[in-house]
Amino acid sequence: MTPLVATLVGVPAVSVTPLDCAGPNACDIVSVYSSVFWIAMVVLVIVGGLLVYAALRFRRTDDREPAQVHGNPRLEILWTAVPLVIVSFLFVRTTLRMDYVRNGPPPQQTIQVTGIQWAWSFKYPNGKTSITKLTIPVGQVVRLQVTSKDVLHSFWVPRLGGQIYAKPGYQNSGWIEASQPGQYLGQCNELCGLNHFSMLLEVDAVSDADYQAFLSGAAPPGAAAEKVTGVPAGVNVGETDALKFEPTTATAKIGDVIQWKNNGSLVHNVVFDNNQVPSSDPMNQGDTFEVKFTKAGTYSYVCKFHEANNMRGTITVTGG
Repeated sequence: MTPLVATLVGVPAVSVTPLDCAGPNACDIVSVYSSVFWIAMVVLVIVGGLLVYAALRFRRTDDREPAQVHGNPRLEILWTAVPLVIVSFLFVRTTLRMDYVRNGPPPQQTIQVTGIQWAWSFKYPNGKTSITKLTIPVGQVVRLQVTSKDVLHSFWVPRLGGQIYAKPGYQNSGWIEASQPGQYLGQCNELCGLNHFSMLLEVDAVSDADYQAFLSGAAPPGAAAEKVTGVPAGVNVGETDALKFEPTTATAKIGDVIQWKNNGSLVHNVVFDNNQVPSSDPMNQGDTFEVKFTKAGTYSYVCKFHEANNMRGTITVTGG
């Protein structure tokens, strides 16, 4: 069993169906879909019923040749006009909603989204970043500017809106809005390589006050560490293209600074299982990330870009 699968064992099922929409964008898509579905069901019942009726009513009972009918203008006009009306209705119904679904109302927030094998990076209006988890204010239109650093990806949170393609060197635009606070799950919807299955994402819709606190970067109550810069490191951990932290386990004392450095060419990051410890931005070759712990304990972390490859590490912090 892989570490990713192991973490999902015993987790209660959550709704990810687009039909259980939780925002105006997704609900508008469901509305159009429902129109198409129910019209298709009516056509299926009528056409299927007529086929069954004809097969039973006019089934062959002897060798006599049945009466030959050569055309019925009224019937031919009817079976041409009805499909034309149906298709025209669906065309107009869909066309009138395309601009809303794609562009939406004027946004209150604009967030940059970048797909990288195999995780999502989010950059907020004030420059703050996050990995895999996107935090948005509930009830606000959020414009997403989506791109990719490597291959074709697709951003999709089914309950909040349609998918948005992430293309290398190109910026696509879309939007989402959550009507209620909560956690909404999604994933990359485009086959993007060996670990495509692990490219999950989560949208956390929170109150405006909580969103502003998130943007401010204020440490949560009971924080166990703080992010620092320019302080000499007491413990050094390397990130390698072998998809390992070196060393995998390390020991430090309260007040020590631990530095992670990307020594390879692949993108890495550091995300702690404990939300009381800050996480790093995406780290390119040569980038560093420093944390100073203020509480003793054992803290596990992972590179979200290579979680499926079990790129994990552990820091044990002892008293000063």
